[in-house]
Amino acid sequence: MKKPVPTSAKDTFSQNIGLVRRVKNLSQEKLAETADLHRTYVGQIERGDVTPTLDAAERVAQALNLELWEVLHPDFSLDAIIHREQKKGS
Repeated sequence: MKKPVPTSAKDTFSQNIGLVRRVKNLSQEKLAETADLHRTYVGQIERGDVTPTLDAAERVAQALNLELWEVLHPDFSLDAIIHREQKKGS
């Protein structure tokens, strides 16, 4: 199934952090704890219900071991992230 094309930076960010979180097998609760945010706020970000502050967006990206620009980039590559994670584990 092809992923939907995001229409805004908020949509791009929401979609990408959700993908990475699931690939890393993290719960929203664990991601929120690592990012020092409330679990429901992380859920709202992932659903696109809220626009996170730059500070919150950066904390979420860092909690996923990503740079903010990576998850805001429209051509975000999940394959590149998976490859990077596999190299770390070697």
